[in-house]
Amino acid sequence: MKLMFRDSCPGPLLLALILVAGVGCRKEVLVPPAPPPLGYASDPIWKIQESNAEASDFVIYEHEFEESDGVTLNTAGEDHVKQIAQRAFAGFQYPIIIQRSSMSVDPDDKYEYPVHSNPELDRRRREVVVAALAEMGVEDAEQRVVVAPALAPGFEGFEAERAYRSFGRGTFFGNGFGFGALGFGRGGAGGIGFF
Repeated sequence: MKLMFRDSCPGPLLLALILVAGVGCRKEVLVPPAPPPLGYASDPIWKIQESNAEASDFVIYEHEFEESDGVTLNTAGEDHVKQIAQRAFAGFQYPIIIQRSSMSVDPDDKYEYPVHSNPELDRRRREVVVAALAEMGVEDAEQRVVVAPALAPGFEGFEAERAYRSFGRGTFFGNGFGFGALGFGRGGAGGIGFF
C-alpha cells in the first residue's frame, strides 16, 4: 500500500494511526503536585530562632551581680539562677553562660583598645553560680557553666535611650516612620491616627 501525501499533509490512514497510537498510550491524567502546606519554608526558620532565644535565657549577665566588679548575685541574678535550675530539671540542655567581664583598656597599650577582661573575676563568678546551681540540685553544673560573651549583645546607653524614646512615640525604627510611612498612624501624610 502506498501512502499518498497531498499538499504536504499526511494521508488519512497515517493520521488515523497517529491518533489511535496517541490515544492508546495515554491512560492517566497528569495532575500537578499539591503545593506544600503553609509554613513549609518558614517554620524551620522560626524553630531555629526559638531555639536561639531559649539558649539566651541561660545567660547570666554582668548586671545580675551586685557590683561591676563583684561576685555576689543581686536579687534579679538570684531569681534568674533559680529559673535556670528549674529549666535544667525540665530537660533543657543549653550551656549556662556567665557573661564575660567588661573589656578594659590596658594603660600600657598604645592603641587604647578595650581587649582586656578580668579572668580572675570571671572565674570567681563562675564558682558562685556553679555552687548555687549545685545547691539547688543541678548535678552537671560544673560541666555546663562556662564564661563567654553574651549570645545577644546589649544596647549601649545611647542606643537604649533612642529605642525607648522611639517606642514611646509609636515608631518602630527610631526614625519617625513607624506605620506613618504607609499613610496611617502618626507622621503619615493623611494619617488615620492609630498611634
